Amino acid sequence: MNLLEIVDKRDIKLKELEGFASKCKTEKRKMDEDENLEFKKIKDEVEKLNKQIEDIRTEDKKAVRTEINKKNNVKNMEKNFFLFEKLKEARNGDTINLEIENRSTIVAGTDNQGQDFISEEKAGLIEPLRNRMVLVQAGATFLTGLKGDVSIPAYAGTTASWKGETVIAVDGAGATSEVTLSPKRLTTFIDISKQFLVQDTVNAEAMLMRDIVNSIADKLEGTIFSGAAASATQPGGFFAGTLTNYGASSWSNVVALETAVGASNVDFRTASYITSAKGRGYLKSKAKSTNAGIFILEGGEMNGYKVFVTNSVIDTISGLTSNYSGGTESGIIFGDWSQFIVGQWGTIDLTVDTVTQAAYGNIRLVINAYFDAKPRITGAFAIGSILS
Repeated sequence: MNLLEIVDKRDIKLKELEGFASKCKTEKRKMDEDENLEFKKIKDEVEKLNKQIEDIRTEDKKAVRTEINKKNNVKNMEKNFFLFEKLKEARNGDTINLEIENRSTIVAGTDNQGQDFISEEKAGLIEPLRNRMVLVQAGATFLTGLKGDVSIPAYAGTTASWKGETVIAVDGAGATSEVTLSPKRLTTFIDISKQFLVQDTVNAEAMLMRDIVNSIADKLEGTIFSGAAASATQPGGFFAGTLTNYGASSWSNVVALETAVGASNVDFRTASYITSAKGRGYLKSKAKSTNAGIFILEGGEMNGYKVFVTNSVIDTISGLTSNYSGGTESGIIFGDWSQFIVGQWGTIDLTVDTVTQAAYGNIRLVINAYFDAKPRITGAFAIGSILS
């Protein structure tokens, strides 16, 4: 098949997926098991077709652009070199908005959590940022396009009571609270050479985009998984307060984390662990019990819950809190990550500085973005530290 035939086939599959979502939305229900299986099958086909399209574009960009322009419904979708073109045209102090272009629709989501239809990318940045963040992989809620301070309601849940046949019912409404998110500026810069900028290849721009995404994601998650206290200029870290438990990487400590979260009646279907690579190493090498031959962490899971790993999680717990065993313990968090909110305000932009590094033949890109992040329900998470 040529490119247009593959695009047509992909569009037909996307309409099938939209049909699933529309039907469930109309009927106000989630997909059943058979629908989920069929949805996943079609989604896999869409991803394969997207891969074929990308391969063809990379192989012969000029020819692909000519063919794409023949179809009216996709004539404005192809713009591989958005960032490089803007940088070449920019003057000192110009700002480039990285969220102005929507492309074709794809499907995102995880099994048993529903699926969302989102744009393939916005100037090639938002989706890679989400994919890079282990928080989002674990199921955290990522809100974009926010304006002003945002209050997120938290509801403790309704309770019911047993009463006699003619005894009046009592108010079972749970306590209502709210979590406020406010924009906090995250900024960094990247120096690139003018020689690199003249490269007109997909890989060159992709590499630059990847560096930008990594710098944002690493700093954002590095703060969230740190011992830094919340302030007017940055979100607070999980390890700024008192630990739920701490000490050896033992099975009893694992169970203690799950027990602590269980007291808050969170949804265990969306619960999982997040720790560092060092913490994972502790857990994979520690047996559940003497001579058991079974380790605490096996197959990427502990006690049936997934374990996500990022080196953004702090490995130097000692001295940060009042309760720790000593040494440089690795952090670990268990919780319902759907109750953790990451908010983004406005767009991510680059300010082009052609002066600071001019003598070295470089252009400095200053990145500015606005984020905040915090748990919607504090009790949805248990924080611990572990040693080997």
